[in-house]
Amino acid sequence: MSKNKKINIKELAKKLGLSVSSVSRALNGYDNISQQTKYKIFKTAKKI
Repeated sequence: MSKNKKINIKELAKKLGLSVSSVSRALNGYDNISQQTKYKIFKTAKKI
């Protein structure tokens, strides 16, 4: 995907096979998400 394309939380969650709430909690810095999942979310979000 292009670096200029905006993606929303729903699209990111679908791409990763996670719930929207899990992606939201990770992006907002909540502690109840595993470090591995946070890494996966941030890595994918940065690529997109």
